Amino acid sequence: MSDAPRSAPPSRRVRRVTRVIRDIDMWTVFKVGIVFHAAMYVMLLVSGVLLWSVGSATGTIDNIEQFMESFGWSSFTFDGGAVLRGYVVLGVFGIALATALWVVGALVFNLIAELVGGIRVTVLEEEVVARPVEARPTQG
Repeated sequence: MSDAPRSAPPSRRVRRVTRVIRDIDMWTVFKVGIVFHAAMYVMLLVSGVLLWSVGSATGTIDNIEQFMESFGWSSFTFDGGAVLRGYVVLGVFGIALATALWVVGALVFNLIAELVGGIRVTVLEEEVVARPVEARPTQG
């Protein structure tokens, strides 16, 4: 057995703090929006390419082309390169539009918060308080 004093586990103290959110930095919203939407676009692009590969390998693309020809279109074919190019252009415009909407949303929030004083949020903060170490008498 060790003669070193044991320390008591630290106690936790919780206090309730009220914060007010009055302003959202639009430059930060822009940067986060660009990164978020670009990441979502890359994820959707990769999943679209994988789905196209699976559909092409299983013959689903050919079945859809034949199904469309049964409606009277003389020749209906999917051009994979054209679909991908269109998806790239649409994705770039989508990233720009969605990020612009986020920035406009931050601007509207800032204007409304200026009128009404912001949003009041209550947060619980935990403080870890170390208990003092009790000295144990030595046996000797």
